Amino acid sequence: MRAIQRINHNAAICEDGAGHQLIALGRGIGFGDMPHEVALEDVQRTFYGIDRKYLAFIDEVDPDVLEFSAQLADIVTQQVSYELSPNLPITLADHIQFALKRAREHLVVPMPLAEDVELAHPVEYRLAQMAVRGMQKTFGVRIDRHEAAGVALSIVNAAVTPSQRTALANKREERLLEHVAEAVECEMGAPVDRDSFAFARFTTHIRYLVNRVQKGEPIESENSGLYGMLAEQYPRATACANTIATEIEAAYGEPLTEEELVYLIMHINRIAPPAV
Repeated sequence: MRAIQRINHNAAICEDGAGHQLIALGRGIGFGDMPHEVALEDVQRTFYGIDRKYLAFIDEVDPDVLEFSAQLADIVTQQVSYELSPNLPITLADHIQFALKRAREHLVVPMPLAEDVELAHPVEYRLAQMAVRGMQKTFGVRIDRHEAAGVALSIVNAAVTPSQRTALANKREERLLEHVAEAVECEMGAPVDRDSFAFARFTTHIRYLVNRVQKGEPIESENSGLYGMLAEQYPRATACANTIATEIEAAYGEPLTEEELVYLIMHINRIAPPAV
C-alpha cells in the first residue's frame, strides 16, 4: 500500500495494490514525505469510497470515536436490507462526537420526533439504542435515550439514493400496501385506520415480508402449527390473509408459508379486530 496524501500523522489517502484509493488509519501513516510505502501491519483500519469533503473532519475527530463509529457501521451494514453510503462511518462519528459533547456538558436536546422515528424505522432505531448503550460503556458518560433517534436518522440518511429501478419497485410496494388495506376492509367488513399505530406496524411487517419473499428467506420458528387453530378461530382473518398471500404471490412469484400466514392473521386482527 502506498500513502499519497497526508491527512494527519495517523491518517492518509492511500492506493492499494489494485490502484484503488482509500483512507487508511494507523500510527505514523501520514508522517514523512509523500508518496511512501506503508506496511500493512501498520494499518489499523481502511475506508473505501469516502467523499473528500470529509477529510477535514477525519483530521479533527477523536480517533476513538471514529473507531467506535466504524465498528457500529460494520454492524449496521450487516443488519439492514438496503445499501448504505461508504460515508456512514464518518457521518456516524460526526453525530456521536457531538452527542458525547452534549452528554459531558449535561445538555439534553429534546427530540420531538423520536417516537415517529422508532415507528417508521424500527430496525434502525433498535441499532441506535444498541449504539447508545455502547457509547455509555465505551466512553463512560450517561447518554440521554433521545440520542437514539438522531443515530437512527444518521443510518436512514445514509441509504444510497434509490435508482430508477428501485424507485419503481417502491411504487409497486406502495400499490401492494394499498391493495392489502383494501383487502382487509373488504374481507373483515370494517374500515382500516391508516394513521393508526397498528396499521403502521402492519405495513412494516408487509414490507419485511416482501423483502423475505424476494430473498427466499421465510420466517423460521415453531409457530406454523398455530395456523390450523387460528384458521378455525378467525376464519375471516384467515381468508383475508390468504387473499393477501395470493396478491403477494402474483406480484413476486412466491407463495407464502403457513408460518408467514400465522403472523399475517395476527396483524390483521390488530388493525381490524373481529366483532365480539
